Amino acid sequence: MNSTSADIYEIAMGRWSRRLSRSFLDFVAAPSCGSLIDVGCGTGSLTLAAATRYPKANIVGIDLMTDYLTEALRNTATNVRFETGDASALPFADDSFDTAFSQLLLNDLDGPAGAVGEMVRVTRAKGRIAATVWDRAGGLTFIRLFLDAAAILVDGPGEDLRKKVFDVPYQNEDALFDLWADAGLHDVDTTTIAVRMDFLDFDDYWQSLLGAHSLIREFFANLSPELAHDVQQATMRAFLGGKADGRRSLVASALAVRGIVPSYPVSSYV
Repeated sequence: MNSTSADIYEIAMGRWSRRLSRSFLDFVAAPSCGSLIDVGCGTGSLTLAAATRYPKANIVGIDLMTDYLTEALRNTATNVRFETGDASALPFADDSFDTAFSQLLLNDLDGPAGAVGEMVRVTRAKGRIAATVWDRAGGLTFIRLFLDAAAILVDGPGEDLRKKVFDVPYQNEDALFDLWADAGLHDVDTTTIAVRMDFLDFDDYWQSLLGAHSLIREFFANLSPELAHDVQQATMRAFLGGKADGRRSLVASALAVRGIVPSYPVSSYV
């Protein structure tokens, strides 16, 4: 059976996004009831974590990827519904929610500021807006092991790949703070969240790596057999650290931001 995009995502990132969800919700500190929206919900890690934490809340998860939503529906909760929709044009009226949040989405959008504006539009005055993104260059060790090996061994294309994966709009807390402030949000606050990525062995790591980013899969698939072997072996040596294959635990960090929708129209502020 062919793997869907949701299957690939679950192997690569789903288990880590579930871990991140718990700490991110601590930071969001949403009210225990009311209505919440998870923008770019993917396979539902954050949505379902919120449903468990806030059983009296009504929660909507929205994503453009139907494969992801199909996976999310396998584990849905009674206080959750999932819908197909675009983060840049949310299909909801103004002031529909008390809290809007997004996990691991903004750095993959062409127009992240527009998506933040939509989150603000659909959230009521004094509601919370929050988001988190991976600290790709500084906080994703499991990807860096491969990208550094590729940059060294595959002159030109390897370095280009590293730049493409790491060159994202929001690479530090200050950039996220400015994005929230520019959207007219008040009481803006940022933090860095650490999670552990636990792998059974190198094979487990390798499967997660290849699913982590389409550019990585395409790059590796297009290498000659000799170069592919060399890059994989160099990555494995870095992963093993001179010890026998087996369990490894790597730290990953994510940048998070939150703010409050002002009680007057945001358009009068920006």
